[in-house]
Amino acid sequence: MNIDRVIQVAVIILAGGFLIVSYLGFRIAQDSRDLPYFLMRRSQLTRGWRWMALGVFLGLLALSVQLAGRKVAYMVYPPTPSLTATGTQTLTPTITQTPTITLTPSITPLATQTYTPTVSTTPVLPDAISVLLQETVTPNPEAAFSDIVFATRINDSIQPVSPSDTFVNPVGRLFGAFSYNNLSDGVRWSAIWRHKDAGIVCVESQVWDGGTGGYGYTECEPDAWEPGEYEVQIFFAETWRVSGRFTIEGAPPTATVTPSLTPSAQ
Repeated sequence: MNIDRVIQVAVIILAGGFLIVSYLGFRIAQDSRDLPYFLMRRSQLTRGWRWMALGVFLGLLALSVQLAGRKVAYMVYPPTPSLTATGTQTLTPTITQTPTITLTPSITPLATQTYTPTVSTTPVLPDAISVLLQETVTPNPEAAFSDIVFATRINDSIQPVSPSDTFVNPVGRLFGAFSYNNLSDGVRWSAIWRHKDAGIVCVESQVWDGGTGGYGYTECEPDAWEPGEYEVQIFFAETWRVSGRFTIEGAPPTATVTPSLTPSAQ
């Protein structure tokens, strides 16, 4: 059972306790009116109010767990993401994956394999970025990135708001959010944003300083988002780690030119 499931179960139990205890306290307080003696009525009424106060406490606790439980839990137990195979890998039943996800040249595809048009070879870091790799820190071979989730906004916890894999022009800035684990500070990481036909539209490359695990993002805001399919490739040092795809629909807005008047001699 994961952290989200535990939090939901806790909220349900606390909310149920709130309803049951509050109802019990209300019934005790209501029944106190039928007692013949003042001291007995007051004692039972006090007991009923105590039960209702306990119910209010459970309700507030349930609300707090629902609103902040996930954030507090991830502060105590940082997430440990795992890599998920993407559609960019070309696999055969006899291929053994290496940490760099590179196919062995000696493997011959079997005649029973069926390849789809979306399958491509392992992405390669552009030469213009490879020359920047001058860091002396050795990257952790177990470095891992989760799948990339795309959105037009992210919140303060670096979580995508209303994520999607299809966007309609005009788009503006796009974010690619992900979680990571086993990274090493001081190693260069790069995010390449590519259009299927037009090529590279954004490049982000800098020395990693985000620690070993947590949440991160890459962003892109070109002059115009041409319609079509895009792919974002993330590299750690020279090694490709994960890719994500999304689609832009609709023509980009065209710039409006405002003519200016130039005085001339008459």
